[in-house]
Amino acid sequence: MFFDQMNARFEDVPTDGGIATEPFLDACAALVPIFDALGSTAFAPIKSDINGNIKKLRGWHEKDPAGTATLEGMVTKEIDAKTTTASGSATDALLWLKRALSFISVFLRELVAGAEPATAATTAYGETLRKYHNFLVRGIFSVAMRACPTRKKLMDTLAGDSGADDAGVVERIRQFQTSFDPQLAQIDAFYQKNALDN
Repeated sequence: MFFDQMNARFEDVPTDGGIATEPFLDACAALVPIFDALGSTAFAPIKSDINGNIKKLRGWHEKDPAGTATLEGMVTKEIDAKTTTASGSATDALLWLKRALSFISVFLRELVAGAEPATAATTAYGETLRKYHNFLVRGIFSVAMRACPTRKKLMDTLAGDSGADDAGVVERIRQFQTSFDPQLAQIDAFYQKNALDN
């Protein structure tokens, strides 16, 4: 099953005292192939955006591993230096990564509720990314959402060789969300507390 084949997992990310940077970014990178399961090259821009933001955050982490051991610590350094709005800042990269991951979270929530992938993607986009995108990017996403596979095909793809049926895949998504969603909420709360989510 897709979630069991991820080489890094959100359930292994330490979150006490802040979200551990390296394991979190590893788990994010392992999640990106979920867009391949959607079967549309129209999702390439979001994959590229996620990978680009992971790369930026890794770059900031490599410059000062101790000072950026947690995501919150990384952003706090920029708050203290008053560089949160600087071009290429870790604050901006994490903000956009959080937004893209929120899209995945809502998409999965809608799948668990029984939605077809196209409907789940449309709902997720409307709740998470749409308000930050211009007309052109919205058009690209509109195409991507119409190109989503059927629910059966997506669930079969996510099940992989496990032989799990729809209910089995849904249960595994629920398990995945028990660690993934709280980490997104933790990042979101930190950004809201520091008035950075704009």
